[in-house]
Order: sequence, then structure tokens, then C-alpha cells
Amino acid sequence: MNMVPEKLRALLVCPTCHEGAVEASTAGCTCIACRTNYAISDGRPIMIRPDNCVFQPSSYLAVNDAGMPRRTAARYVPQPSVNLSVDPMIDRLAKMLDCSARVLVVGAGTQRSWLGPRLGDTRTIVYCDIDVAATVDLFCDAHDLPFGDASFDAVITTAVLEHVLYPERAAQEISRVVRPGGLLYSELPFMQQVHEGAYDFTRYTLSGHRRLFNGFDPIEVGMVAGPATSLVWAIENFLVAFPSSLRARQVARAASRVAFGWIKYLDHLLKDKPQAMDGASCTYILGRRRMLDLVPDHAIIDGYVGGRALRHS
Repeated sequence: MNMVPEKLRALLVCPTCHEGAVEASTAGCTCIACRTNYAISDGRPIMIRPDNCVFQPSSYLAVNDAGMPRRTAARYVPQPSVNLSVDPMIDRLAKMLDCSARVLVVGAGTQRSWLGPRLGDTRTIVYCDIDVAATVDLFCDAHDLPFGDASFDAVITTAVLEHVLYPERAAQEISRVVRPGGLLYSELPFMQQVHEGAYDFTRYTLSGHRRLFNGFDPIEVGMVAGPATSLVWAIENFLVAFPSSLRARQVARAASRVAFGWIKYLDHLLKDKPQAMDGASCTYILGRRRMLDLVPDHAIIDGYVGGRALRHS
């Protein structure tokens, strides 16, 4: 079946001209303004600009709804991180949303399996990603989200913006599609080594994270994972720096996680200590979209959470 669901068709806007609505058929999607055509892969529109120099729309044509298979051996190796925030914050966000709310998940990956039940069946949840292996409703680039202004009541984006070329632009796109008064839940790494190879570009402190989404008033900000997780990542990447072969590095990585992975649980003891934020592995923001203006830079600086008392004025 190659038909785009009606709930999605009503939301789509051309990512090339950012003006035209999109006509969808079994043959594809067409912008009514600039007439740009977008293919469909197994019912999922490939809403990627034809001039995208990093991700070619043609790469998605043979991908089915299950996504591309990933290696499964890694699932038997402990993860290097804890996540102290996602369960309580998603539950809190769900309680703040109307039962008919529209939610966009940017960089959805495989989150559909657990996120949908947490948010509730009555809400319209749109899952998007640029990853061919993701389980999504459509493929798109976060730099050019194919939705109109204020289309959603909330956006969820976890561990995404470190992988985009222009985080400020992607953050602006996310802000654009959230209605005034709408909600954002964002997770973004800070003290964390490369984990996405060539598609790993940047990191942010909590203050930098807040500055990136300065169109939102913070409801709650904090630590996803703290210095203990940062230490586990650092030990692992120190050990894998020595082997030359890929296989040897995989063995070193697995051995490091088995031997030192327990350290990450110390973050449960550090989660409420402001001084631990300076070495956090990852931070989160739960925020509400401001009506017009942005959070002033001085307010972000004044809202610093950490152990450094330095002030320049």
C-alpha cells in the first residue's frame, strides 16, 4: 500500500518552497505551488528536498515499513548510559496535553514502539527521521521540516541535534512548527564522545541547550545522565583508542561496558546536585513555546545550573 494516511496529508507542506500544500496520491506527493515531486516508500512520503547534498531521496525508495535490519549482537552488551529523565518527563508532558493533541517526534528512530502507548492512542503522533532504518510515518530532514507553522501541540526530540549540520536552523524549524503555548521535550548530549561516526557534529552545555531553544520558557531542565555516565564513556573511548582493527575495537568496547558499566548508576546519587551538571553526559529541557519574543540571553546566563560561581559583571 502506497497511500499516505489522511492525518498526515493534512499536515504536509512542501520543504522546498515552504509555501505550498501537498497533493498526495499512490504515485507520490506534489507541491501545489512549486510542483516539486516527492516519492513515497511503503506509504511513507520522502519529504526531502531534491537538492539535499547529504541525503538523496532515491536512497529511501526500496525501504519497507519495518526499516532496514540492524545488527543485534550489541543488544547483549550493557549500554554506557542511564536515562534519568525520559520516563517522568514524557509522563508529565502527556498529562499536560489535550487528549486530541498533535505531537511530532523528530528523529524518531525506533521510539514508536514505546512512545505511542505512553502518550495515548487518542493523540495524533507523527514520527519522522532521516534514518532509513527508522520506524516512521515519513522521512524528512530536520533542517527543512515539511509542516506548516504552529502545526503541532508538542515536539519531542531526543539525541538528535548533535547529528545535524546546522543545529540552530534545525532548532528554529522545531520551534516554528510548535504552536504558541505548545510544549517541547528535548534531550541533547554534552560530555559524550562520538557515537554516530561521520554524522556526529556538536555538543551543548545545559546553558547552550537552553540558548538553542530560547523560543521556549523552561518548565523544567535537568540531567538526563551525569558525570558517572560521562566517565563510562571516557573509559570506553580511551580503551578503544588503542586497537587498530574494527573487530578488536568492538571487543574492547564490549569489555569496557561489562567491566565499568556499573559506574553509570552512581548518577542516581548525583541527579539533584547542581555541581554535577558541569560534567553531565546529557541534559534535557521541558519547555513551553513563548508567544512572540525569545528568552533574553541574560536570563539564560542568570539561569545557569552548575558549580561555577564565575560572573563577568
